[in-house]
Amino acid sequence: MEQQGPKHRFFGRRKGKTLTDYRKSLIANDFEHYKIKDPSSFDLTKEPCTEQTIPTTKSMDNKKTETWLEIGFGNGEFISHMAQHHPDITFIGCEPFVNGIAALLSSIEKPINNLKIWDDDARILMDEIPDGSIDRIYLLNPDPWPKTRHIARRFVQVETLNEIARLLKPNGLFTMSTDVPTLATYMFDKTNDHNAFQWLDKSEEDKLIPPSDWPIDKTRYMKKALGGEDIFWLEFKKQY
Repeated sequence: MEQQGPKHRFFGRRKGKTLTDYRKSLIANDFEHYKIKDPSSFDLTKEPCTEQTIPTTKSMDNKKTETWLEIGFGNGEFISHMAQHHPDITFIGCEPFVNGIAALLSSIEKPINNLKIWDDDARILMDEIPDGSIDRIYLLNPDPWPKTRHIARRFVQVETLNEIARLLKPNGLFTMSTDVPTLATYMFDKTNDHNAFQWLDKSEEDKLIPPSDWPIDKTRYMKKALGGEDIFWLEFKKQY
């Protein structure tokens, strides 16, 4: 019998510079409270806490109203801010880069019960999430894979757009950003051509305006401005 290879081939980095002792301790201890260990048994309704991070009575009273997913959260500035300021929303962050996970953990001031972290390829987890269970999906400054021969490695492909459409609730939002003009054009064209999505802006100039509820200035990866100073924002709504 021919053995099947992995469904999703991963090309990004998993480790960078050596972590400080403090960040190593966060990975060894705190990460356990947020980590999604088995995507096949992933339960959106289960609180990601342990005996060491039992939520307070006040936090337990916050009924989760929505679920938001960030694909590749980098250093975690966005998802950290949102999770700590919106306890009524469940946040799922996907990031295989251990240094990014450590950065996210270091930014959390006190244990929270509305954040779940998946430390592998986002597509593996997405395969296991039920249909129509996500309200918003974010893809912020993904790897542009600028070489022509690497375009197939870009996250936005017909197959991933099909999955995003499957996961989003009707009228759910899909928000992307990049500072690479060619990638902005590529992601816009791919998503705009997909019949499940409707572009929310009205003009090309609107692509340079962040969403009205964008909560922070720029993330670390946005500040690098590797593709240019301008950030392109692409907001789409699931049409059905």
